[in-house]
Amino acid sequence: MKRRPIHRGGILSAGYSPRDRYLDVEFDTHRLVRVENVGAEVADRFLNSGAPASYWHDVIEENYPIREISSQDVDKASPKAKKSMDDLKRLFGDL
Repeated sequence: MKRRPIHRGGILSAGYSPRDRYLDVEFDTHRLVRVENVGAEVADRFLNSGAPASYWHDVIEENYPIREISSQDVDKASPKAKKSMDDLKRLFGDL
C-alpha cells in the first residue's frame, strides 16, 4: 500500500488497502497506527478531508479498532504485492 502525504492536523501520511480493509496513518510524532475493518467510503472521506484530524477524532477513533504498528509491519506487505505483479507479468509474457 502506498501512503500519501497529508501534512494537516498532526497527520503526516495515510494509505488505504481496499483488499485488506485497513487504513494506515502516520502522525507527526512518527507514530504509525493501523485502523482495521474500514470501508472504502470512510477511508476516502478521511484521505480527502480538509480537516483530517477532526475526521479522525469524530469518526475513526471512536468507531474502529486501532493498533500501533511498526514500519516493518508495513514493509511486510510490499514484497507480496510485488510478487503478485511479477506473477501476472510472467503469465502474460511481459517478464
